[in-house]
Amino acid sequence: MPDTSVIIGQLIVNEILLLKEKVEEVIIPHIVISEIEHLANNHRQKGFNGLDELKNLRFECNHLGIKITLAGERPTLDEIKLATSGELDAKIRDIAREHDAVVFTSDKILVSMCEIEGIAVEYLRNVPKKKPLRQIFDYFDDHTMSVHIREKVPPLAKKGKPGEWQLVKLSDEPTTSEEIEELISDILAIARSTPDSFIEMDEPGAKVIQLNAMRIVIAQPPFSDASEITAVRPITKLSLEDYTLSANLLNRLKGRAEGILIAGSPGAGKSTFAQALADFYALLNKTVKTVEKPRDLQVGPEVSQYTSLAGDFGKTADIMLLIRPDFVIFDELRKTDDFKAFADMRLAGIGLVGVIHATTAIESIQRFVGRIELGMIPSILDTIIFIEDGDVSDVLEIRMTVKVPSGMEERDLARPVIEVSDFETHQLLYDIFVFGEQVSVIPIAETRAKKFRPLDKQERKQIERIIRKYLPTTHLKVFKKGRNSLRIEVPPEDVPHLIGRRGKTITELERKIGMKIDVKPFPTTDEFSALSPDGKRYDELPIDIRFTKTHIILSFPEEFRGANIEVTAGDAILFTGSIGKKGEIKIERATSIAQEIIKLMNKGQLLVARLK
Repeated sequence: MPDTSVIIGQLIVNEILLLKEKVEEVIIPHIVISEIEHLANNHRQKGFNGLDELKNLRFECNHLGIKITLAGERPTLDEIKLATSGELDAKIRDIAREHDAVVFTSDKILVSMCEIEGIAVEYLRNVPKKKPLRQIFDYFDDHTMSVHIREKVPPLAKKGKPGEWQLVKLSDEPTTSEEIEELISDILAIARSTPDSFIEMDEPGAKVIQLNAMRIVIAQPPFSDASEITAVRPITKLSLEDYTLSANLLNRLKGRAEGILIAGSPGAGKSTFAQALADFYALLNKTVKTVEKPRDLQVGPEVSQYTSLAGDFGKTADIMLLIRPDFVIFDELRKTDDFKAFADMRLAGIGLVGVIHATTAIESIQRFVGRIELGMIPSILDTIIFIEDGDVSDVLEIRMTVKVPSGMEERDLARPVIEVSDFETHQLLYDIFVFGEQVSVIPIAETRAKKFRPLDKQERKQIERIIRKYLPTTHLKVFKKGRNSLRIEVPPEDVPHLIGRRGKTITELERKIGMKIDVKPFPTTDEFSALSPDGKRYDELPIDIRFTKTHIILSFPEEFRGANIEVTAGDAILFTGSIGKKGEIKIERATSIAQEIIKLMNKGQLLVARLK
């Protein structure tokens, strides 16, 4: 009675031919046939080998006059899937005992169990096949980034470096199913026997293997329609000195940057930069850990590499809080649970560097929206580094403020807004805020180009002439926001004059021009350049604070309507914003800014407002 191992190993027919005069009957359990059929239905080469062996066995037995008997019951699908538990082998032994048969197997465990239970058994050694003509390493040279091998397709390789690679055909001959099965067996054997190599994931139809620095993904039916191997190997290891980083960014990385996001498209060089950053922090005598699945970052021996604990990055985060590292490299953020684990570690005070797939820098921030409370994002992220073609392309910084979002006209619509700015120039690029129940991401440059258009020459002169009757300034810019609205930019010290006491001046101007007017100060890089109406610098602005069920309301003198202010407590800047049409700034109590204000006031801390 042969078991599955000697049939898929194609050993039993040769044994029958050797013992033909001693064999009266061959008993094949239905269990064995079902296992082979299951393998073949899943397009496994072992299954097809087993079918061929069964057909040859039937032919030779008929030729030699040996009786073939099918015995036992067919197993269920669940029993087949749980074959490794030993239950099917136990049923095979029961059939052998019932028919007084000799079990032929190449499974050493089954041999031992038969000997223990007193069942006759013969061990057929599975002679190892010769080493594959080509190992996976043979497909690589010094310029190969990755190799892609698939059944019935010539093997392909990406050669070059991130951003400058070509897809090259390695052979004109398509890869056969036998060749790819040999390669897979060889890869698994190396992974099980070589130090620093391991099987990271083993699911039905999908395997992820790490062979030293090489990451290999094996896909087979039923997961894929055909067997294929994708092997990726890093061809370069860089340090931060190899990147074109400004002195400002290096100082940021050395100093307060502790919520870093490295973004880019697949193959752009994100992981290469992340491992350079890990080594950079290690050289600064920081304790650095990585969280990866699979673990393929090429970092120094002083950097510990972890994966998901029991498939859950949340449990890994719990361990990290006990280890207390200075920095954790999280490669890569994909699922909602990953984002939550990232946020949990960051809010606990651990320096975090996340790696994320995104086609633009702003999209990497948008991937947090909906997964993390919007008001918490600036507490989790402070620096976004976008990698393109192997180098740093964009660097963004984010902060929370309270203001009227870009694209809106009513001052009463002031709300908490996440500002996304260029790190080097500090130019505001995007506003992120909640409008109704929808999170909006507004590109500032596009909004200004569409909403703030210069007027034609004649119309502009006429409007400027009217304005100068109330404000004889030489510095004045007028933009058209819409069909019936204007934006007027004047020096910061002229804003209160143009608005007038209780808004009288601006109301009269709106009546004369026939349009709604929004007054803004000229953009300035000097945060202390704002002056009061009498030309003196304001150290503090009168401020009144009151609470409602849903809001905290900050009230200011009406002559400062539309002015930009900065609110501080001690040395900390709480937010910057614009005073609304009613001389107020409303902050929803559910936001982090409102909670911080309540906390400070409970401690007796005074809030201070200054013109910005």
